Amino acid sequence: MARGFNYAPGASDDVELASRAELSRAQIQSLAGGKNPVVRERIAGRGDLPLGTMVGLAHDRSAEVRAAIAGNPRATEPILERLADDRNVAVLQAVIGNPVVPSAIVEKLAFHRKDEVRSVAVRRLDSIADAVPASVDHTPELSERARMADVVELRQSQVSLHEPAPERPTRTAPVRGFRPPAEG
Repeated sequence: MARGFNYAPGASDDVELASRAELSRAQIQSLAGGKNPVVRERIAGRGDLPLGTMVGLAHDRSAEVRAAIAGNPRATEPILERLADDRNVAVLQAVIGNPVVPSAIVEKLAFHRKDEVRSVAVRRLDSIADAVPASVDHTPELSERARMADVVELRQSQVSLHEPAPERPTRTAPVRGFRPPAEG
């Protein structure tokens, strides 16, 4: 083989192997630790990626691999927070485009110093605001409890939210370590 000659990164058999759906956990971890960045990128986009492997790939030297993790819907919030501090624009845009990214991370990126990141984040925030109507109840179990509380009669001993709280008596017990001044 000629000196300095390498195969094209996408020409490896491992790229095809990484695309298969029926990989074992050991195979996924083995391929994620390989030298080929195209294989690591394919592994990073998998939905069945173990958490430890996901964390390792979030720190990968290849921006394409980090972008694939950032766009993975199975990525956890701490991983997305870490990737939101990345310097690569493609990684940041993948974080913003992730369907499960919390709006707090997108809001943080809306104030990024790079225009291309800011504009994508602002568009995402606008789409989030347009997609969620104000009348959607995100916590039906809490709303049910609130309706039940409106029906239940409060006893006189219970505190009402509509009346001012009764005055609390002041503490008259001696305080430890305090001695009253001597009279004399």
